[in-house]
Amino acid sequence: MSPRAALLVGGLFLLAACSSGANTPASSGTPGVAGISSNRPASLDGVDPCGLIDQSGRGALGITTDAHNGVNVSASSSCGWLLGDDYYLSISLFTQVGLGDLALPPGVTVTSVHGRAGKKVIKTDAPGCSLYLAATAHSSVQIDVDQGKDAETACYDALKAAFVADGRLPATP
Repeated sequence: MSPRAALLVGGLFLLAACSSGANTPASSGTPGVAGISSNRPASLDGVDPCGLIDQSGRGALGITTDAHNGVNVSASSSCGWLLGDDYYLSISLFTQVGLGDLALPPGVTVTSVHGRAGKKVIKTDAPGCSLYLAATAHSSVQIDVDQGKDAETACYDALKAAFVADGRLPATP
């Protein structure tokens, strides 16, 4: 196993352990994500994608820059950050397009974040990763990590961002 693959497997194990609820403060409304209340929005309407990653989440993701408008013109709204490893993270909200309504390329991997249905697309031509999450029956969130050196790291970063953002999304549909 390559050192990068070992790091990825170890990181995913750590991320899974953190999300299992073990050692989670009693004040947390979401297992494994400290400091997030259970005060979730009913829909994505009015949700600011820049607000899905708070100061604590920025620290966990290695973000040291301010958020700015994302570049996804097909989304209802979008926000982006430069990650600590020089990859670019963007979160886009689709208020009228559900996870099942998305036209995704072949090779999609089914995944989940805290029980929230998702689909992962690995981009090999320009190393990156797109993670799509169900928000409600008819809305979804796209988390992209791009401009990197390899798709494995991009997918790892996208998954970390998804776990940070999950507690601020509508309850699992």
